[in-house]
Order: sequence, then C-alpha cells, then structure tokens
Amino acid sequence: MLRNPPRRADLSVPRRVVATGIGSSEAHARYLVWLLNSFGDIPAEFAPLASFIHWPGPEARDCTLVIFSQGLSQNTRLVLDRRSHFAHTVLFTASTEAGLRAAGKADRAELFVQLREGGVEFVPFQMEDEYTILIRTVGPACGFLAARQWAQTLPGSRLPQLHPQDVLTGYASAEATAPVGAFAARQAELQNGFLLLVPPSLLQTGHNLVCKFVEGVYWPAPQVTDLISFAHGPFQQIAAVPRPVVILHTATPPEIDLAERARTMCAALKIEPIVIALAGSRTLVPLEAEALFNPVILRLVQQLGLDQLNWPGKGLDGPLYAYP
Repeated sequence: MLRNPPRRADLSVPRRVVATGIGSSEAHARYLVWLLNSFGDIPAEFAPLASFIHWPGPEARDCTLVIFSQGLSQNTRLVLDRRSHFAHTVLFTASTEAGLRAAGKADRAELFVQLREGGVEFVPFQMEDEYTILIRTVGPACGFLAARQWAQTLPGSRLPQLHPQDVLTGYASAEATAPVGAFAARQAELQNGFLLLVPPSLLQTGHNLVCKFVEGVYWPAPQVTDLISFAHGPFQQIAAVPRPVVILHTATPPEIDLAERARTMCAALKIEPIVIALAGSRTLVPLEAEALFNPVILRLVQQLGLDQLNWPGKGLDGPLYAYP
C-alpha cells in the first residue's frame, strides 16, 4: 500500500464527501472526514450508516458517497442500494470477488461484480479473511492508511507526502512504548470501565479504540473525552465514583502541558493514571494508536482466556447484522 498509493487522475473531483461505515469501519470514515476538513478544500461529513434508512434527499446529487467496509458486510447494502442518488461512489474494502466466492459468500461476490461494473470506485486494502474473529486487528490499520493515501490524491490536499518511514517510525515508537504491562497489571480495575482522555484529533477519529475493548475483551466502552473537557464533568464524576484514567497525548508542547495538568488533577483524587505519549505524525495518530493498543488487547485476550473465534452471542445477531 505504501509503495503503490491509489491514483485518481481520470476520475471526477468530489464537490462534497459523505462518508460512512459501521463497526471498526466507522473509525475510517470519521478519519477521512477529519483529514478532508483539516487538510483539504473539499468539505466532508460523516453519516451514521443507520441514517440511510431515511436519507438521502435531493442534496446528495452533488455529493460523493464514500463507504468503508472491510468485509463488504450485509449492512452496507443499506447504503449501496442508494448510491444512484449520489454523484459518485467510492468503496474502501478488503474484499475481492474471488475471496468472497471462496468463503461461500456468493451473494456478496455478485454484489461486488455489480458494483465494479456499475462504475463504483474501489480502494482496496488488507486483510480480506479477518472476519473469522470478532475483533479486527490488521484491517483497521490498513484502512486508516488507505484513507490517508486517498485523501492526499485529491486536488487541494495540504497533507504532507507520506513516506514508509513515517508509518514505520510511528509503529516502532508505539511498539516500544505499548502499555501492555500497565493494562495487564491493572486488568481487574480497568475491566469495569475507565476514562480515556485523548488529543483532539483522536477524539474525532479514534472510534476504533472503543471497539477494541468492546469487541476485543467484551468490556464496557471506555468513556472518551478530550483533555480540556476532563474538567467539565468527567473529573467531578470520578471524584464521586473513582475509576481508572488513561491519558493519551501527542509530543506537542501544548498537549504535554495539558496531559500534565490532567495528571495533577488525578493525583488530587489519589488516582494514578496510565499516561501514554504518541510520538508519530499528527495525521497518523489513529494508525499509531492501533499499534499501541493491539498488543494490549492481545495480552488481555490471553490473560482472560477469551475466545475470539466463538464469541458470546455468535449467530444470534442476525435480526440486525443481516439487515436489510
């Protein structure tokens, strides 16, 4: 992916982007929207997948629809069946026709062919056969990278050129500082819920961090807030009912200062937070967070003896998972 970024020379330029996805793919869609609004000239918005039950209206005619779905899940039919309302459709997926047929998903393979022949723009990423476990570990990182590369191809993009070392440096730093031991040692208190303080960019793009704990170890979703908002309710809440706190911050001086202020507030409550520094590029924060937390989840799965192949409730989610 790093050596062969997508090219869009022969495709129309989006006037406006509407991005959507569900599960870990929601994080990809939110990340793309953040990239376009922060580093580009094309306005973008995130639309929850369920909103397409009633939408779109006439305003969609000027919009490019962008869908993220690693495994081309059944739920994406809700959006794909409405693609004719949009000026253009882009599908980020790890699925291939051959892979879907080999997995016995003939209906999705036929849909794949229909989309390809119908002019949908495909942006591929890895990995295709990760649907055998509940949580995604490889696909989320690759989806973020594909979104970052695609956004850079658009006219007016102010994203810096992406080089392999930019990604590898963030991954190497994350692997060296991954808080595996801290989470493993404090598993008993963290598993009942914790407060996750994050930088502004990750507040908008880090939905997949929540998915990791919900889908990976079946814990309550962490309460996510930004560093400044910690003082406006969440701090008072943990003062009344103490909970563990995890603080993420980038290497920028303002965020280092904010993280230290948050640590001081925690100390006043006799709470020792887990503090994690992100060392990579600002535009790759979600990717670095993936590298940080994948080892954490893997250790917890092993420590708790959890089954990711036969997860709780497997096969009972059909009424909604198979919609529409």
